[in-house]
Amino acid sequence: MRKTLIPIIIVLVFLFVGLPQVFFVIDEREVAIVTRFGAFQKEYTEPGLKVKTPIIDNVQRFDKRLLRIDASPTSLLTKDKKNLVIDVYARYKIVDPLLFFQAIGNELQAESKLGDIVNSRLRDEVAQDNQEEIIAEVREEIMNKVTKASNFVDISRNEALNLENGLNNNLVVIDLVANTLDGTSRQATQQEINLISANPSPPELSGFEVRYKLPIKEVFGAEIIDVRIKRADFPDSIESSVFSRMQAERERIANAFRAEGAQRDAEIRANVDRQVTVLIQTAQGTDAKLRGEAESESISILAEALNKDPELYAFQRYLQSYIKILNSEDTIVLSPESPLFKYLKDQQVSEDIFESVE
Repeated sequence: MRKTLIPIIIVLVFLFVGLPQVFFVIDEREVAIVTRFGAFQKEYTEPGLKVKTPIIDNVQRFDKRLLRIDASPTSLLTKDKKNLVIDVYARYKIVDPLLFFQAIGNELQAESKLGDIVNSRLRDEVAQDNQEEIIAEVREEIMNKVTKASNFVDISRNEALNLENGLNNNLVVIDLVANTLDGTSRQATQQEINLISANPSPPELSGFEVRYKLPIKEVFGAEIIDVRIKRADFPDSIESSVFSRMQAERERIANAFRAEGAQRDAEIRANVDRQVTVLIQTAQGTDAKLRGEAESESISILAEALNKDPELYAFQRYLQSYIKILNSEDTIVLSPESPLFKYLKDQQVSEDIFESVE
């Protein structure tokens, strides 16, 4: 029994230790290369169970998903000579695991090397843009330019000449950077490339700096997919003054709105007051007209009534006068010819008058 158990244990130990040295698994999120004493042996891009030589083979795994680079915040000078502290991040993808391993090593080293490239391209682009453009809606266009520029890496002239077909290699990009403050650049034409091939500094291009570039995937086996700004801040030394200017600008805009509102308020009030004055004057005119018509009609009616019985009207008027000037204790001295004495001659009429007065 003991003799049988020992071989079983040996086999189990061999399987436990030896199998991981022979077999390894690549999942769908990974790519891998196998090296032997540092020399490349084989590349695996498809998931599944793979085999390698025990002990002497080493497996290097790389994530084939989009990877992230967090570049360190950098103080950059804009075209209008203003400083901005810009913090960016980038997304990249490993497209050639072997080249990536040979040129960079691993993903941790890639963050440093590719981050430097992104910051360099960002610095070149920011130098060609104003501060307002970077912090406004034009930022999207700027970041697309940075993404495109980050997919190229600078090389020396000798490195470019050592490539197949030299400067006429389809992968080589030659940029001409103007020797101006904004440093605008453009791609060289075929005629200019011929001049540069013959002379590194042709007189025709004395106002430009010649730069040679290769696609980053041909050098490092990676591709920059996207670059985005996380934060764009003012330096601490000028932050308070910038905020003060922003506050003053907002106050100026607010005062302009208040002045415009006050002017509009005065215009509306003046218009309403004018309409009220017109309405009042129109009403007063209509009132005077109606009163005049009413008085005219009243006079016409009165005149018509008087014409029907003048004696009755005269008698009524005298009665009203007696009521006002006579009472039981008054003594009146009148001439017999006085009109007031006319209706006092009749004793009965006089008594009726005095009774009405009392």
